[in-house]
Amino acid sequence: MSKDAERSTDLALQADPLETLKTGLKRQQLILLALAVTCVLALAIAGSALGMLLFDNKELAAVEQAALKQEQQLAEQMALFSSQVEALMASSEELATEFTDLSEQVATIDVNDQRNVIIRVQRILIRQEQDYRNFLTTLENGLYNFHMMVPHSRGWWDEYKQELVETSEMSKVRENYLLNLRNN
Repeated sequence: MSKDAERSTDLALQADPLETLKTGLKRQQLILLALAVTCVLALAIAGSALGMLLFDNKELAAVEQAALKQEQQLAEQMALFSSQVEALMASSEELATEFTDLSEQVATIDVNDQRNVIIRVQRILIRQEQDYRNFLTTLENGLYNFHMMVPHSRGWWDEYKQELVETSEMSKVRENYLLNLRNN
C-alpha cells in the first residue's frame, strides 16, 4: 500500500471519532427535543384531564397557567441546550480542522529514517574509537621497540607511554558514552 493511501486511511480513521461525536450530539439533541414535546403533550393532557375532573374554571385556569409556565420553561431550556449544542458543534469543527492539519504534519515526519541515521552515525563513531585505540596500541608497540633500540631512552618512554594510556582511556570513555546513547 502506498504512503498516500496509508495517510488517507489513517486520517479517515482519526477523523472518525469526531464524526461519531457530531452524530451522537445530533442524536441526543433530537431525543431531548422529542422528550420536551412529549412532556408538553403529557402536561397538556394531564391539565385537560384535571380540568374535566374538577369542573371549576378557576382551578382549571390555574392548572393551565402552571402548564403554560412549565411549557415556557421547557422552551427556554431547550433554546439554551440548542445554543450549547451549536457551540459544541462549532468547537468540534475547529478541532477537526486543527486535527487534520496536525495529522498532515505528523504524517510527513519519518521517524524511522532519522532513528536509523542516528544509529548508523553512532556505530561509525564507535568503530572510529575502536580503530583509534588499535592505532594507539600499534604506535605504543612501535615506540617500545624503538625505545629498546636506543640506549638511555627510559625517561621519554615512560612519559610518552603515560600519555598514550590516558588517550586510550579517554577513547574508551567516549565509546562507552556512545554505547549508552545507542542503548537508551
